[in-house]
Amino acid sequence: MLMDSKHSEKVPLKQKLGYSFGAIPGGLLAFVFTIYYVEFFYNDLKLLPIYFIVGQIIYAIVNAFNDPLLGQLSDRTDRKKWGGRRIPYIKYGAPIWVLTYIMTWFPWSFDNQIIIFLHFVVSICAYDTMLTLVILCWMALVPEMTSDIDERNKINFLTLLVGFFGILPFFIIMPGAKAAGLGPFQFVNIIIGIISLICYFIVAATNKEKPEFQKDEVFPLIKSAKETVKLKSFLLFIGYNFCGVLKGSISLSYIFVFAYILGGEPSDAIILFLLVYLPVSYVSYIFCMSLNSRSNWSMRKIILIFGSLQVIGNIVIFLLIINPQTESLVWFGLVWTTFFGGYGIFTTSIMSLSMDEDEVNQGTRREGMFLGMNALFTKPANSIGPIFATFILEASGYLKGLLLMSRSLFQLPEALFGIKILFLIIPAIFSLISFIFMYFYPLHGETLKELQSKLEELHKKKREKLVSNSEK
Repeated sequence: MLMDSKHSEKVPLKQKLGYSFGAIPGGLLAFVFTIYYVEFFYNDLKLLPIYFIVGQIIYAIVNAFNDPLLGQLSDRTDRKKWGGRRIPYIKYGAPIWVLTYIMTWFPWSFDNQIIIFLHFVVSICAYDTMLTLVILCWMALVPEMTSDIDERNKINFLTLLVGFFGILPFFIIMPGAKAAGLGPFQFVNIIIGIISLICYFIVAATNKEKPEFQKDEVFPLIKSAKETVKLKSFLLFIGYNFCGVLKGSISLSYIFVFAYILGGEPSDAIILFLLVYLPVSYVSYIFCMSLNSRSNWSMRKIILIFGSLQVIGNIVIFLLIINPQTESLVWFGLVWTTFFGGYGIFTTSIMSLSMDEDEVNQGTRREGMFLGMNALFTKPANSIGPIFATFILEASGYLKGLLLMSRSLFQLPEALFGIKILFLIIPAIFSLISFIFMYFYPLHGETLKELQSKLEELHKKKREKLVSNSEK
C-alpha cells in the first residue's frame, strides 16, 4: 500500500480520479443524511422540539470529541502492521458507516416520543462517528499527495465534479421517493449504501500512502492537540470554517422549508433548486481556481471579495422579496449568492496549509489530528445551526408535519417571513463574521512562498533519508 519514493508534485490522473470517487459516498451518505434527517425526525416523526434540541446537544458533544480522538487513532496506527494509517480505515470502516446510515431510516417507533428520541440520538451519533473516521482518513490523503496548491485545488475540483455527477441522479430521485412513502425512501437509501461501498473500494484500490511520511514521529494525544492549536493560521481557519459549517447545516438540513418561498410544487422546487445550485457552483469553482492560479489573486483575497459580494446579494434579495408579490426574484438571488459562494473550493486547501506549516515546525505530518481538532471546534456548528433554525421557525409560527402541497395554504405570513430571515439574513451575518477571521489569516503572499520553499526542502530531505535507509 506504499508508493515508491520517486517524487512528483503532479499527482497521476488515475490516482486523482480514484480518489475523487470518494466524493460520491461523501455526497450520497453525508449530504442526503444532512438534507433529510431533520425532516425525518422533526417533521415526519414529529419529535417534540425539546427532545430534538436535547438530541442535538448530545450530538454536538459526541460530534466534537470523536474527531480528535479518531484523528489521533489514525495518526498513531501501526503502519507496519496495517500497511498504512489512512487506507485501512477507509476500506474496513466504510461498511460500518453504510450500515449506520441505512438503519437511521428504519423507525423504532411512530408514536412513542421516548423511543423516537432514543432512535434519533443513537442514529446520529453512530452515523457521525463512522462518518468522521472514514471521511477524515479520506481527506487526509490529499495534503500528503502533493504540497502544490494548484494540484490540491485541482484534486478538490475533480472530487466535486465526480461527486456532482455521481449524486445528481439521486438528488432528482430522492424527493419523489420521499413523497412516495417510507418504503420507497428506505429502498433508495439501501441502493445508496451499496453504491457507496463500491466507491470506497475504488478509493482504497487506487490510492497509496507515501513511504517518506510513514516513519514520522507520532506525538501523544495531549501534546499533539496542544501543538495543533498553537498555530495562528489554524485558529483563524477554525473561526472562519465554524461560520461556514453553521451556514451549511441550515441551508441543507432545512431545504424542505426553503421550498415554501421558491414557488410551485415544493418537491419540484427542491429539484429545480439543486439543478440551479449545483451547476452554478461548479462554474464559480472553475472561475475562482482560475483567478488563483493565473493572476495575483490569493485564495484569501478571492474569499474576501467574492464573499462580500455574496453578502450584498443576500441582503438585497431579502429586501426585494419581503413583499410576497416579488418572491419569484429569489431565484435571481440564488444564482447570485451561489456564484459568489464559489470561494468554498478553497476551504480544504487553506486548512492543508496549516498542516504544511506544522510539518515545517515539527518535522512530522499529522493530518488526522488537524482534521480532528478542526472538527472539535467546528462540528458543533452542525447542531447549533439546526437549533438556531428551530427557534426561528417555532417563534415565527411554522407549522410542521404538513403535506407540502401549497405554501400559502398551510404557512402563515409570519412563518414565511421567518423562513426568509433564516435563509438570507442569518447566512449574511455569519459570513461577515467569518471574513473577520480570514482578513487576519497570515498564510498568503511572501509568507506563503517562504513556507512552501521550506516545505519542499524538508520533503527532499525525507526522501533522501528514505533512499539512504533502503540502501543499507
